[in-house]
Amino acid sequence: MAARLGVVSVVQTIVKSLRARIFSGELAPGTPLGEVDVAAHYEVARPTAKAALENLVASGLLTRNAHQSAKVTLLTSADARDIYRTRAIIEAEAVRLLASTGQVPEAARQANAEITALRDASPIDIVDPDVQFHSALVQALQSQRTSSIYDQLSDEIRLCMTHVQDATLLNTADIADEHERLLQCIEAGDAHGAAEVLAQHLANASARLAKHLDSLA
Repeated sequence: MAARLGVVSVVQTIVKSLRARIFSGELAPGTPLGEVDVAAHYEVARPTAKAALENLVASGLLTRNAHQSAKVTLLTSADARDIYRTRAIIEAEAVRLLASTGQVPEAARQANAEITALRDASPIDIVDPDVQFHSALVQALQSQRTSSIYDQLSDEIRLCMTHVQDATLLNTADIADEHERLLQCIEAGDAHGAAEVLAQHLANASARLAKHLDSLA
């Protein structure tokens, strides 16, 4: 059992490192990641490298076709729209339920306060608190199954946000202001208003990212 736990720990360490390298841009979209190369880079056995790559394929950060090496996911505009549409379905219901009780998650307030404090910083610096803000809305429902479904999207959500901020497609101050309006609607018990603010917030980001990705194609 101890040996098995050790293997799992190594796999997760490699996954964490590869995720960081993808989000930082060190591993650019389309970069091939073969099992042999990953095993050599991290000085691990090939099955360990394979397990790490399979984890990232499952999360959407890597794509792999039959009989080919995995590659860092190259998002298309269709991918971006689908990711935003899927998260909007989950988040919209979350804000409606939160508004029905006037419950504003403290974690969301804290995340938006961090974003506000970063108005003059590099746009890429707000990715983490932005992810935390939206995740806090879903986590506040305290539904293990809903959180689990949303967590499956987390890497793709972060990948989209990284693209948006890296290309400076949205203004940090506007993001913070829209978040604040959303929290105000929740606190006021305005379920319809909260859902509308969220829908516009996500639709704007989706449209701008899709247009940007099309320009790169």
